[in-house]
Amino acid sequence: MGHEVTVFAAAGSKTSGELVATSPGPYGEDGAFDDWLLSDWVNHCRAVKDSERFDVLHSHAYLRGMPLQGLSRAPMVHTLHICPFDDEARLWEMAPDACVTAISNYQWSAFPALRPAAVIHHGLDPSHFTLQSQPQDYVCYVGKFSPAKGPLLAIEVARALNLRLLLAGPEDDYYLERVKPHVDGKSVEYVGYVSGARRDQLLGGARALLYPIQSPEPFGLIQVEAMMCGTPVAAMRLGATPEVIDEGLTGYCADTADDFAQQTLRCFALDRRRVRERAEARFSARRMAREYAQVYQSLR
Repeated sequence: MGHEVTVFAAAGSKTSGELVATSPGPYGEDGAFDDWLLSDWVNHCRAVKDSERFDVLHSHAYLRGMPLQGLSRAPMVHTLHICPFDDEARLWEMAPDACVTAISNYQWSAFPALRPAAVIHHGLDPSHFTLQSQPQDYVCYVGKFSPAKGPLLAIEVARALNLRLLLAGPEDDYYLERVKPHVDGKSVEYVGYVSGARRDQLLGGARALLYPIQSPEPFGLIQVEAMMCGTPVAAMRLGATPEVIDEGLTGYCADTADDFAQQTLRCFALDRRRVRERAEARFSARRMAREYAQVYQSLR
């Protein structure tokens, strides 16, 4: 949007703005601290030390920059990217005038006395995703393998509906111990970790993305990535999923495991071009940037 942007991050980070490297590499690599909390603290302190250069500092490392805002010569904005715990709420209560933005209405709902300055949903660059009007004959699960993400429910539902399921994500202990025994290479296939063009192709070719989470989440960006490809989403009605999914337009939410199977089938009848159009309208990176810029402007 024409603003000058400086990113304080590890050396090697990719940004179209100015990079200030506050660590020689990611946690525990290239001589960087093994302790990621220490790395974050060093990063925050360096940004505040240079704060007179900026109109605003935006901290995305939990709320750990909040104790430093009294030392900053520029106003600060804080964004948490997980669901807050009691400690985050107490930290905000210690600085009630802090400018905190939320990534969903659900995110801070457990603490109704704490009111975010704005709720700004995540956004993506639509040009990085390809609309595939004609999907292939499979559904997919993309993400981490953990009980909270519900991959076993995805397998159960796909098999009950006689659907081919492709699983994508990094191998971990849960995958090896609980998920891999169900992978037969036919009805259930594991395609490894995917990113970039491979992820675009996988998501776009799916009849639906299965998002069977078992614990509430504050957003869930993979849903938007699927929608940008025209692929509808079947999700459990937990956390922010009802905010992300336009029921009957970009997907369906389910209240129970049995209902999840029925909502998956309903996704197949949705217009994939309209799914893409709605995703562009609601979740573009430009929309997100514009809304954050409005918050920044309010602090000047």
